[in-house]
Amino acid sequence: MTVATLLVILMTIPGLALFYGGLVRSKNMLSVLMQVFVVTAMIYVLWVIYGYSVAFTGGNAFMGGFSKLFLSGVTPDSVGATFSKGVVIPELSFVAFQATFAAITCALIVGSFAERIKFSAVLLFCAIWFTFSYLPIAHMVWYWDGPDAITDAKTTETVTANAGWLWAKGALDFAGGTVVHINAGVAGLVGAYVLGKRVGYGKESLTPHSLTLTMVGASLLWVGWFGFNAGSNRKPTA
Repeated sequence: MTVATLLVILMTIPGLALFYGGLVRSKNMLSVLMQVFVVTAMIYVLWVIYGYSVAFTGGNAFMGGFSKLFLSGVTPDSVGATFSKGVVIPELSFVAFQATFAAITCALIVGSFAERIKFSAVLLFCAIWFTFSYLPIAHMVWYWDGPDAITDAKTTETVTANAGWLWAKGALDFAGGTVVHINAGVAGLVGAYVLGKRVGYGKESLTPHSLTLTMVGASLLWVGWFGFNAGSNRKPTA
């Protein structure tokens, strides 16, 4: 799980940063790198403060509660369930792994804003979107009590009743297809539509300044995908 977590961090910084940075003009390279880097750092902090609690504790079908704010109750001895009955992992490993998912999801949206949004606006948007879009979707799709809580038909009903809304309806998101990619993709599409075309679009060259860096970034994303999928095999709930 630790290796998988490191691989997803690699996907984000430097992978995603270089992938996006190479696609913009040279004058905006530093801007894109900083947007991805700082958004990632900010989401890690927000995840520890309230994100983990809202996404992965019981509350209702749409959002969790605040019982684990600032990782309250998360200790080196606390554990999280996996997809296998009787097999658990350290909860801190689960917290760290899920933090990387939250960070890369928000950072993915940066590509749709490239070259036409202020740095402060990116941070504000990502903080708001993380709170009111990512966390509810993560809870609705990924939160349930784990396989150890299921022993018969009655306990199955109880687990389903306590689970996230989409999980209870049968949604299966193994490694982020809904929570990460559809979620970020829709946000990016709407964001690009709201912001409009780049200044000079269709009138001047907007050629990517370094496809070499884009290739490096894309390759790191590819490598990091092993972290996405291998780690996801062990982390259904907390």
